[in-house]
Amino acid sequence: MNRRTLILDGAQAASDVRDRLGLDLIAPVDPYAIANGLGIRVRFLPVSMEGFYQKGNPPRIMLSALRPLARKAFTCAHEVGHYWFGHGSTIDELKADDRQDSEIPEEILANAFAAFLLMPTIAMRGAFNRRGWKPATTNPVQILTIASEFGVGYETLLTHLSVTLNDMPHNVRNELGKWTPQRIRKRMLGHDDADGLVILDEKQRSSSVDLDEGYALAVPAGANVTGTALTKSQSIEGFDVYDAAARGRATIITNGWQVEARVAPAKFVGAAAYRFLEDTDD
Repeated sequence: MNRRTLILDGAQAASDVRDRLGLDLIAPVDPYAIANGLGIRVRFLPVSMEGFYQKGNPPRIMLSALRPLARKAFTCAHEVGHYWFGHGSTIDELKADDRQDSEIPEEILANAFAAFLLMPTIAMRGAFNRRGWKPATTNPVQILTIASEFGVGYETLLTHLSVTLNDMPHNVRNELGKWTPQRIRKRMLGHDDADGLVILDEKQRSSSVDLDEGYALAVPAGANVTGTALTKSQSIEGFDVYDAAARGRATIITNGWQVEARVAPAKFVGAAAYRFLEDTDD
């Protein structure tokens, strides 16, 4: 079976999972909620790996608490792919963010499954079209904005657009790849004090956004933010910037949408379901 066939199988499986759980192919999804909906228990551990899928009753996914926020979400989706395809228990070692170098069929399937589960083709093209942007002429801030909407990494989105969907010319992908999330947030915020930057604009359609303590969140200027998890730090052109200051939840409301912001401790260890709770015995 060739790589293209495996990728198509992964894409179909991702669509089947969304269908089983009553999710459309447009809105961003929470991979942890999907795992829970399939009866998979997810836990974070302080280990140097990507993740571990343990076949059993119940099935379990263990993720590295040491990896970046968006990376943990993608790896969770990747391990759900191992479960969905009936693979045996699998350890995924540390890899580059684009994860395109594996020649193992099970890994190609799980990679494709994760990519299409989090970034369906129709959702990606819709996200660009709503904003009047095109992958062939996009800029780094625009890529980070769409990556933020879908909870994926900057490099992960670039690879999906250019390699998997073939919507972005390789020369454009190479130029955008010269930017890092750190460089983008320094350009936007004027400093690099935050551990990460998540951007939610007026066109986004996510119902929730996950953050680790130490991250910055940019929301449309004038948005109503309630809750103690976020504290306003500055205003920049078109956006108010909040720091993810404390574990917990906050609500963000604009004229067009409402989002729940969920803040977890940096490098949280424990059951994924408990990461936003202010007090837990887990």
